[in-house]
Amino acid sequence: MVKISKLVILLLSIISIELIAQEISEKTPFTRQDTLRGSITPERAWWDLNYYHLDISINPDNKTIKGKNTIGYTVLKKHDMIQIDLQEPLIITSAKQNNTALEINRDGNAYFIKLEETQNIGDVNYVIVEYEGEPKEAVRAPWDGGFSWEKDENGNHFIATSCQGLGASVWWPNKDHMYDEVD
Repeated sequence: MVKISKLVILLLSIISIELIAQEISEKTPFTRQDTLRGSITPERAWWDLNYYHLDISINPDNKTIKGKNTIGYTVLKKHDMIQIDLQEPLIITSAKQNNTALEINRDGNAYFIKLEETQNIGDVNYVIVEYEGEPKEAVRAPWDGGFSWEKDENGNHFIATSCQGLGASVWWPNKDHMYDEVD
């Protein structure tokens, strides 16, 4: 009886190892968007995030938002391109530095903004990013991120955001990576 028990345990161990190996081999490969979101890209690495000033208008009747984010940062290395993250379906409509309009290129949820001014090491600079759109709606907040558009018992709008898993870029433009947060 003891020998049979040991044999059963051994066989179950071998089967479970085999099942784990199958799970690992079936993983989906990383996409370019995964890399842009999860990596410290060169367009993120050269600047240290100091400050956000977020101004936002919310239109609950048509479930849209419009706003601007003033982003303050310290230059760590010379570079002329900054990565700002904002998830679809929201869009960045403009970016400025010292009242100069900047060129914006989008790659999915990552925006690459070409800075015109020289970025001197140690300088504190600001970029103003304007954005708008109809943000993603949370299906099962807070487990699924996005906006929740509700009304209270008096008929007043009750609006909330949940973004722990998705990241704050689900509703406003920012440097959406945990390695660098506001000081």
